[in-house]
Amino acid sequence: MKDSTLIFWLLSFTKPFKGKMSLAILLGIISNLAVVAIPVISTLTLLCLIAGDAVYLSVILAVLIGCGILRGVARYLEQYQNHDIAFSLLAHIRGEIFAALRKIGPARLTGKNSGELITSISTDVEALEVFFAHTISPVFITLGTTLVTFIFLVRYDLGLALVLLAGQLLIGGIIPFISYRKNLQIGDDYKKAFVQVNQTIMENANSLKDIAQFHLEKTRLEKLKADSNILNHENRRRIFQGNSLQLLSELVVIGTTLCVFYFGSSRGLSMNTIVISVVLSLSSFGPVLALGNLGNALLTTFSSGRRLYQLVHEEPFVEFEESTESLATVENLQAENLSFHYPATDKAVLENISFELNKGQSIGISGESGSGKSTLLKLLMRYWDPDSGKLTINGLPLSSLEEESLHQLEGVMEQSTFLFEDTIANNISLKRTDVSQAAIEEAAKAAALHDWILSLPEGYETQLSKLSRSISDGERQRIGLARLLVYDAPLILLDEPTSNLDYVNEQAILASFKEKLQDKPIILVSHRDSTLKIAEKQLHLENGQLKNK
Repeated sequence: MKDSTLIFWLLSFTKPFKGKMSLAILLGIISNLAVVAIPVISTLTLLCLIAGDAVYLSVILAVLIGCGILRGVARYLEQYQNHDIAFSLLAHIRGEIFAALRKIGPARLTGKNSGELITSISTDVEALEVFFAHTISPVFITLGTTLVTFIFLVRYDLGLALVLLAGQLLIGGIIPFISYRKNLQIGDDYKKAFVQVNQTIMENANSLKDIAQFHLEKTRLEKLKADSNILNHENRRRIFQGNSLQLLSELVVIGTTLCVFYFGSSRGLSMNTIVISVVLSLSSFGPVLALGNLGNALLTTFSSGRRLYQLVHEEPFVEFEESTESLATVENLQAENLSFHYPATDKAVLENISFELNKGQSIGISGESGSGKSTLLKLLMRYWDPDSGKLTINGLPLSSLEEESLHQLEGVMEQSTFLFEDTIANNISLKRTDVSQAAIEEAAKAAALHDWILSLPEGYETQLSKLSRSISDGERQRIGLARLLVYDAPLILLDEPTSNLDYVNEQAILASFKEKLQDKPIILVSHRDSTLKIAEKQLHLENGQLKNK
């Protein structure tokens, strides 16, 4: 993507802060001019003393002290304004990122690794602080300061003013632009290496048991070391590029000052003009030097910005449209000649699938791993839309329902249950205010959790993150089952709901489910025959075809 597209996208977030930014720019110009004024006023005073002119030293001293105080106050307020704007914008952009993640849906997110996502919503967003706090205002501050110093020096000599302006443009614009274009790949390579280290660390943290069991410690450490070495190498390239840019800028400052002195002397200008020009040249490069150093920082900032832009503008697989259709119950669910293949493949996962499910009925679907059982459930959840065929609820096309309405209709239990760092009670109720403690306990009893919870020191108020031992896969799954019962949705979709339970617990929970969910339509997917027994009708999925078992 073009940098101009990215810059305009980032600038679009700043519209509500025009007033604050204008104030920050004004304060920045005042701050820089105060810095320039101190040596210039001191030099003019010294030249007057040498010439024998009358000088009010007490007034000059007061002005210099005033410039110093003005510099400090204006600089503080400018930095405060810029960072207040930047961090407000970062908070807003995080909201945009999470909204984008919701919009593109879980189907799109399935193809992204966790390290990449965490980098996007954390370090990539943080990297934009350089643009919002240290780029936008400094550009205008530099333009304002440069314009004032140019006009001031024109009063002495236009030629010297043009020499100084050329040096400022070289440092603040031309050199950073050339350096950025030349080293553009450095930012992308560094960010890619950073993401890979994040991913490796997360994989290692999430697979500690497997690493220990299969003695993979050395292998995983070697991979982490290799990834870290690549990151260090890319970071060294980034630092070298930044140092080279800074050195070149310093040389241009010295060169510009020497040129000012040489041209002033060669043209026979007065010593006062030459001295003032040299002092102004040395003291006025602060803003452009700060701007010039951004060329290096913006390499990684724009790399992060490109990644966020692509994430925010990624198209979802399905679009939920505004609709007046709303259902409170599910009387009938029907699939007619459903066919589906994943977007990146040509092979059909499901072919001409048809079934009908009425209220109070249950269907159990078996099949080998990878046969498409979970895919069928995801079509019902609208992760994707089928290539052909129909999916209807109460005669209405699934695609005609609003997203919120569909979510309220379906109670879903997938193979893994996510637990929040909160109390057990809140993990079951998901902090819904309409769920009573009695309802939470009743659901826990049905999921064979109640006795285990009561054995904990704080019972239902136990923080899951503070348990002295890890939550077992079976306990995690039972919390998910209790959560499903509390949600009490009209349509139940179960994907391997008891895969981590032993036979005794499984049968007790299934019997409880059969009793409590007997008035709801249920689709149960499992490879266990013992689980499928509670379903009134059993089907088998093989080679994309759904057949009676």
